[in-house]
Amino acid sequence: MRYFTLQECIHSDTAKARGIDNTPGAEHEAHIVESIETLIDPLREAWEAYCRQHDLGKVGIRISFGYRGPELNKAVGGSSTSAHCHGYAFDLVPTNGKMREFKRFCRAFLADKAFDQLISEGEDENGIPSWMHVGYKHPDGVQQRRQYLSMIGGKYYPMTN
Repeated sequence: MRYFTLQECIHSDTAKARGIDNTPGAEHEAHIVESIETLIDPLREAWEAYCRQHDLGKVGIRISFGYRGPELNKAVGGSSTSAHCHGYAFDLVPTNGKMREFKRFCRAFLADKAFDQLISEGEDENGIPSWMHVGYKHPDGVQQRRQYLSMIGGKYYPMTN
């Protein structure tokens, strides 16, 4: 893992505040490493190049939510079928705050990649997300559905532009 640590991938303020142990087992830790090394690190590297090319300032990406164990997932009201619970999904925010550009970048970056879901979450009326959910694999560990979705008002729709 070049750009992210395991600690960043499992950190949760909610878990810390509620005393929830969010340490993944060996299988889920392996999924986290696979997801980061195969998809998230390359995305981060390409985002850096894109930011430099377009003079967008800071080039980093922050994981706002990564792995969620069962107790934490329940505490945050997550779906029981969430890929987060298996180490296959990460919610990402660019450190430069350029969410519109990051959304478009992620969509273009993933166009020729194997992935499960790209979800533009918490979109406002202008289609700007609060974060981008990037799922490497379905929780079954096999499917990669290549879904592009927007979550608006708690409901899923085909991804907006």
